[in-house]
Amino acid sequence: MVALFEDFLGKEVTVTFSGAGPAAQPRPYHYVLRDTEQQGLCLRHGHLVATSLQGANAAWKVEPISVVPNRHLERRRCPLIVGIRGGTRALSCGTGPEPRLGLEDVGLLDLFSADKDRAAPFTFYKTFGGSTHTFEAAAFPGLFLSTAPDEALRLAPAAGATAFYLRRK
Repeated sequence: MVALFEDFLGKEVTVTFSGAGPAAQPRPYHYVLRDTEQQGLCLRHGHLVATSLQGANAAWKVEPISVVPNRHLERRRCPLIVGIRGGTRALSCGTGPEPRLGLEDVGLLDLFSADKDRAAPFTFYKTFGGSTHTFEAAAFPGLFLSTAPDEALRLAPAAGATAFYLRRK
């Protein structure tokens, strides 16, 4: 993920003169997620659903996630704006007093350029723990992405957080 942050935000060391011309806008990074039960995320009826891709579910296509950094939040916490479909739909926790996980038709690059308040509901802090990663909702601290077999992706307290394996696509 260091490369993602450097591509979008540059190195953490400030350089006063680079001598280079303007850089092209970077593109979102894409990853395949699997939980520790080897379930992949598939898009069903507008929701991301954790599915074992064996047997009757073998025909389902795993939905890669796309990520860009949230430039407003503390970089060392790895704040990622998360979406699907190449970065054209974003995963949101909602803006109300209670979290409501869902997908919205908004581009990740638009959210990257947006102000702090606009990007926050789409941001998750990625934490690395050994070989897996967890994702905590920035707008709802203490709630993490969680899977259950053949159910929509949801938010749960830390005890119910799902650990994911990430593979760059």
